[in-house]
Amino acid sequence: MTEILLQFFNWINNVITGNFGLTIILFTFLFRLVCLPLDFYSRKGQRDFMIKTRAIQPEVELITKAYKNDPQRQQQKIMELRKKNGMGMMPKGCLSQLLVYPLLIAFFAVFRHMAALQIQELSEFVTKFGADSPEVATWFSENSFLWIKNIWMPDNLFTTADIPVVRVIPFINFSSAIVPQGTYLESVMSVINITSGSDAFNVISANMDALAATKFNAGHNGWMILPLLSGGLQLLSMKIMTKLNPQPEVDPSNPQAASGNKMTKIMNIIFPILFVFICFTSSSALAIYWVTSSIIMIVFNIAIAKFLDWRDNKKAQAQGAAAK
Repeated sequence: MTEILLQFFNWINNVITGNFGLTIILFTFLFRLVCLPLDFYSRKGQRDFMIKTRAIQPEVELITKAYKNDPQRQQQKIMELRKKNGMGMMPKGCLSQLLVYPLLIAFFAVFRHMAALQIQELSEFVTKFGADSPEVATWFSENSFLWIKNIWMPDNLFTTADIPVVRVIPFINFSSAIVPQGTYLESVMSVINITSGSDAFNVISANMDALAATKFNAGHNGWMILPLLSGGLQLLSMKIMTKLNPQPEVDPSNPQAASGNKMTKIMNIIFPILFVFICFTSSSALAIYWVTSSIIMIVFNIAIAKFLDWRDNKKAQAQGAAAK
């Protein structure tokens, strides 16, 4: 699957866009378009589930109070109520999202392979033409995007070593370098089985060291816009989804519901921070994908919600007319 997507990615870049940043945006849009039917089915299931949940909420609260000293009986009665109203444990459409994950994993693998192949190509240019050659300048032109000089490196202003508090934490490592070197180069090239210590890796490493001393490595790779934007869009997406699918009021006397509500609030804080961290430590190509995908999904979710509102209104009008 990765190989097929890789060929399609290269075809878009060579035939349509000519720039890897634009290729990622178009590729992401087509990917989300393919997944749209599954997204629609999932959102519809979540919406219908939430409507039914709100409808039975008064009865759930009565059951909770009536059997507050018998949790097992309480859960049994709630399950009977759910079954009576045609509700399962999860909304319809949740499992359909599992079909997207293999494609999504292959999608991320495409970026890892592309980064390795592009670095290998850059090294070949340096070997053949020299570090200051026009061919190398063309490579950087094709692999730049807006303010980012090399999309296969993170969109950063500074490295881990610039922050004394952060550099002592072993699992946090980010860089503002334009030319890949060191452990970052090792991790990228291992994707195509060019490992540290091999003759091929030594050649690539020497060529990257030569490039690091040229004008192409001057300054920093980006302005941290994509990592911060990814976190902001994740936060916005959560707020929009909460507004489109409002949760029923939590009964304070139900400790399980209160605990679940608290966990949801915690995750709404953790997820945006997590995506900022991932984009700080990963290539800008991945960050471009994530920002593009987040924007597309926000638009799709709003459009799906508007369509379902229209559908429900038409259904209610038809039922009202039939009743009259």
